[in-house]
Amino acid sequence: MEFETQGERIAGLTRPLRSPLGPMESAPVAPLPMRAPRSNAPQADKHLRNLSAAFDAFDIGDDAVLSFHHHYRNGDRLMNAVLDEAARRGLRGLTIAPSSLFPVHAPLAAHMSSGVIGDVVTDYAKGPVTAAMLSGALRGTALLQSHGGRARALGTGLLSVDVAFVGASLARANGACTGRGGALPCGPLGYAQVDAGYACHTVVCAHEITQSPLPHTDIPAYQVDAVLPFDTPGEVSGIASDTTLPAQTPQAHQIGTWVAEVIAAAGLMRDGLSLQTGAGGYSLAAVPLIGKAMATSGLRGSFLSGGITGAHVELQRAGLFERIHDVQCFDGAAVASSITNPDHHAMSASQYANPLDSNAIVNRLDVMVLGAVEIDRQFNVNVTIGGDGRLIGGPGGHPDAAEGARLTIVTTGLGGGGYAKLVGDVRCVTTQGRHVDVLVTDEGIAVNLARADLVADLKRAGLPLHSFDALKALAEQSATRVRCQPSDRPRLLIEHRAGGLLDWA
Repeated sequence: MEFETQGERIAGLTRPLRSPLGPMESAPVAPLPMRAPRSNAPQADKHLRNLSAAFDAFDIGDDAVLSFHHHYRNGDRLMNAVLDEAARRGLRGLTIAPSSLFPVHAPLAAHMSSGVIGDVVTDYAKGPVTAAMLSGALRGTALLQSHGGRARALGTGLLSVDVAFVGASLARANGACTGRGGALPCGPLGYAQVDAGYACHTVVCAHEITQSPLPHTDIPAYQVDAVLPFDTPGEVSGIASDTTLPAQTPQAHQIGTWVAEVIAAAGLMRDGLSLQTGAGGYSLAAVPLIGKAMATSGLRGSFLSGGITGAHVELQRAGLFERIHDVQCFDGAAVASSITNPDHHAMSASQYANPLDSNAIVNRLDVMVLGAVEIDRQFNVNVTIGGDGRLIGGPGGHPDAAEGARLTIVTTGLGGGGYAKLVGDVRCVTTQGRHVDVLVTDEGIAVNLARADLVADLKRAGLPLHSFDALKALAEQSATRVRCQPSDRPRLLIEHRAGGLLDWA
């Protein structure tokens, strides 16, 4: 039985949708100026004793909007502490706007049930907290944005943050801070840079506060209102996770080999290649195989971008790419490179993927390699809801880079967790099929019918082309589980990166 199409699902809604950001169709399109500069004098002392003092200093009360970054990923300790303080004070109806949520944030489920947290705006969510977001324990709305969509919403005032809490490894007393220094580095604070630029108040919670100059400055003092000591805002051991580790299987090697051959057949394996690979075992496994093909042909690319791993660092160090543009680090090797390598450049989430910036890095990509939970006949991709109905991710940078790149390749096995990953209609749309060009699986390759030019190129290269339906039939034959029926009411909203409703789940 096929599910409803995306358009049918949206048209069939029986009640108005309430978004934490207001009506879904009323997104401003003009960027706003950043907040007025605070003092950046070297002698300025913005020191507060602790989180409680920050709540008092900035009058954080009911219905406040608080933002957080995810550069420590599953090692983050700051968000739980801030929400515990809010609960201790008896606050209710807070909107939290973290750039991502991870299993470490399981304690937030209790704050959703109690009403401390009323709404959630995030780019990605995984772990126990997602059950509270979908079960009705969250009394308000959960809204998923893309990384670029979040930057757009902050920059236009649609997402108006009262206080941005920024976990940092190292800061100065005047508020300048970095994730590229100190004892607990996490890499560039690319997401927090946008929060600090537009939040009404920015509070830096630093593992170490120094009187010495910073080795790097991710957020300047003039964007910071207060700095306070916070022991271990994040555990560096939590930065790398299953989705940021390359798969090490024969299937992954085959997919990566075909990805490199698809890039070559499309005419993009050349000097000056710009490349990004998204989180996911298969897409990350393709990185060294693309590098091997480049080395064999004596090629040198221009840049690697996005979430960066040690595999990307190795390609750049080997001279296969001129530079790296990094919005977040996915492992310790990337963190180390971001500190010491002058060709490893930090960028903000807005510079990375803001749809209002025509010069954003995603718009300068030749090739984007992505993963998928599901992909359908129209090449729509779901990386949000699993076959069992659980929330297991979200847009992240997936739709941003897919839309911006000249060639977008989705990599996946035919099945996962017993479910077929090639389906008639995805459970919900995270990335629209019109931005996806090629599907590479361990059993062969399918090309979006809108890209007839690619079909001819790939046939000439002798690649194993199949129709989508043929690969889908193989996926169904190997499946051992049937995905559950979708909810008949919206439990979370998925925003289009340019604003407005894309889909719901």
